[in-house]
Amino acid sequence: MLVATKGIVFKSIKFQETSLIVKILTESHGLQTFMIKGVRSVKANGKAANFQSGMLLDLIMYYQDHKSFQSLREYKSTYIYTSVMDDIRKSCVLMFLIEVLSNCVHEDKEDNQLYSFISNSLINFDNNEFEVNFHLYFLLEFMKYLGIYPRGQRTQTQARFSLKEGEFTAFSSSNPFILSDSQSILWNQLLHEEGLKLNKEERKEVLNIMLNYYTFHIENFRGIKSLKVLESILA
Repeated sequence: MLVATKGIVFKSIKFQETSLIVKILTESHGLQTFMIKGVRSVKANGKAANFQSGMLLDLIMYYQDHKSFQSLREYKSTYIYTSVMDDIRKSCVLMFLIEVLSNCVHEDKEDNQLYSFISNSLINFDNNEFEVNFHLYFLLEFMKYLGIYPRGQRTQTQARFSLKEGEFTAFSSSNPFILSDSQSILWNQLLHEEGLKLNKEERKEVLNIMLNYYTFHIENFRGIKSLKVLESILA
């Protein structure tokens, strides 16, 4: 079946001398894996650049249900990044976010709302001035699409956040997955205060809390290799 759709490149792996195996989140069929033959050859004239992580594409694919590898008839860039390519901070944030997305999205099913959220967010990120907390608010909003958004807010009686339960609760020494008072306050501020100002250490603390939370609630969520690079760039 021939399908016209849009796609966001998640990951590319070199295959043999001139080909790529590419994971792409498609608007019409969720996450799909493609075998792109000959795209790294001299005659391909740099077409492999279309399949860098984070690239936004228009696709015409030959789709076969339950097939391990799909194939492409046509592809072209939907949107060409400008500031992301010139700003090392933005490049690192994009690399980091795509790695997190790759850890979380495994469904081969249509999800137009999720696709629109990701693509619109990346385009807005490219078109606007660099926002040092963009990745935090992106990952927070992403939780809504995954169905794991934290519940409630901090109160005097429920002052500590439980990573496992996903909500604020009373302190319990038997719960090893509960945040400290200072961490809980910071986390609550991120959840409920707009335009939160964070210093370098607070930003690092919040991001570590967030990734730990993802680890609890997303099956097989692995360590993020680009995290150290991101932290060094945003230091």
